[in-house]
Amino acid sequence: MNKLCLLAAMTAVFGVSVAHAGVITSAGSTTVQPAMKACAKVYKKNHADVHIVIAGGGSSKGVKTVANGKVDIGRASRSVKAKETKKYPDVKSHKIATDGVVLVVNADNPLSNLASVQVEQLFKGEAANWSTVGGADGEVSLVSMGSEHGTYELFAKKFHLKGVAKEGVITFDKGQAWIAFSQDVALDKVAHDANAITFASVGVANDYATGGKVKVLTLDGVEATAENVISGRYTVSRPLLLLSKGEPVGEAKDFIIYMQGAECQAIVKGMGYIPVK
Repeated sequence: MNKLCLLAAMTAVFGVSVAHAGVITSAGSTTVQPAMKACAKVYKKNHADVHIVIAGGGSSKGVKTVANGKVDIGRASRSVKAKETKKYPDVKSHKIATDGVVLVVNADNPLSNLASVQVEQLFKGEAANWSTVGGADGEVSLVSMGSEHGTYELFAKKFHLKGVAKEGVITFDKGQAWIAFSQDVALDKVAHDANAITFASVGVANDYATGGKVKVLTLDGVEATAENVISGRYTVSRPLLLLSKGEPVGEAKDFIIYMQGAECQAIVKGMGYIPVK
């Protein structure tokens, strides 16, 4: 078994410390994951001897695994919480972008906009049919990320949702949403269900929307453009972070610097996120 396969096996269970020369390991936010993979691919062109192992797990796992020394770089699509800072005071944040979270429906859905109150009604089950919010007749099919994801946390806070998860379903009052373990899975579900709705990172959602199977909605008449997110007109946004235990060192430090640099920031921008510079 070569070094890459060995480290991939180790990080799959996060059972051992992973500080090894020539290997950078990362886990956490599935929102940050595509950007990290894209930047890693370009980075390796000039660093062929460095292996970068990138796992998912959600923002909470990103904080926990880096704090416990299981990975070199954690990832979070939200700020580190006060309770996490108290428990893991050594965790340092390194911002790589800002992101908006958008509502996504099937491409055949006639709606193009939802008001915030309508979003809350849909996910709480108060509006169980699309006709209730101005759409075509059809029972609303809710799709949600799990509570360990930063995307979920931001969305739930914005729309006053308190979910209870059980057996693959998360319940918001009367609304029941199928739980997707990643944004890709959530968007694929919406692409194949004319009555489905989910929420996702604007970068990931726009990428799917180019395929013509899903549609990104405006919220309260405002599109999640970079200008609108930066100005605050579009209100559902969050930072995208890389995390280290203490100040980063060695190859992990070099890669974090690279992700904050011009080449990777251009990649981040091209993926629909708002770069830090």
